[in-house]
Amino acid sequence: MNPLKRILLASSKRGDYLDLHLHTGFSIDVINGNTFIDYMECAQQHGIVPGFLDHFQAEKLEWDGYPFGDESVGLFFEAYDNAKATGLPSFVGLEVDFYDPNQHEDWNVKTMNWLDDHKEDFDYFVGTIHDVDDFTITIPYELEELLKDTPFRTATAGYFTTLLAAITSSMQFSGFAHLDVIYRFCGNGGILPREEAYMRDARTRKAIESCISRDTVVEINLRGFDHPWNTTYPSWELLAEFMQDQPEVDSFFIGSDSHDINTFKRFIPRAKAYSDIIRGKKPFD
Repeated sequence: MNPLKRILLASSKRGDYLDLHLHTGFSIDVINGNTFIDYMECAQQHGIVPGFLDHFQAEKLEWDGYPFGDESVGLFFEAYDNAKATGLPSFVGLEVDFYDPNQHEDWNVKTMNWLDDHKEDFDYFVGTIHDVDDFTITIPYELEELLKDTPFRTATAGYFTTLLAAITSSMQFSGFAHLDVIYRFCGNGGILPREEAYMRDARTRKAIESCISRDTVVEINLRGFDHPWNTTYPSWELLAEFMQDQPEVDSFFIGSDSHDINTFKRFIPRAKAYSDIIRGKKPFD
């Protein structure tokens, strides 16, 4: 059984709330980040169970000091083992980048081998797409650089082609994160206007359906509320199509995508509210 589904089913039965997308200082985009124990102690105070999802990017494995390189990964496991020794509940996974197979299949192969070697060390692996043509589309200045020579329509086409390739690949992904994050900077104060078509993109719908049909769990990522997108990833308007008929409790998981403990605390009420909707305890609206 998909290990992430097992976690969701058991947690729902116990009535535990979860936030399964938290980043510690082991994510390279986090500076002076919070520790596993910081999050676990905070979660205990607020009645929620944390799940860690630090970034894993195969192209960085050879970098000096990269947290998941052969010489450094032991420090990650030591830190998490020490945190678990407190007895506080938590889960640990990785947010794993998948790359355009036409450009970087070697990185995907390296990823698959690493995941296979370490599958017993983690509770789940969650796939993600961050790059289009080697530009990181979740960083505003990199998206702007991409758009200097590439129309946004072309960029989104490339993004969704890679996303669907990832979902149908042989990677050991238990779930997928922020399926339509290509639209992060579309909206008020963003790089591009937010168009209604983006909110109900048929390609996002296809990605959700493809995940569900393969028993892969879809993240309801809450961090979009902090970006010009100003809704969940996938958009709540699109998720409405899947929420009208009560979904299986293990089809979706909640993640705040927090990179610090203050963001985590700020999103806890919303994480609980969306969990109640998935579990049928609160009506969808």
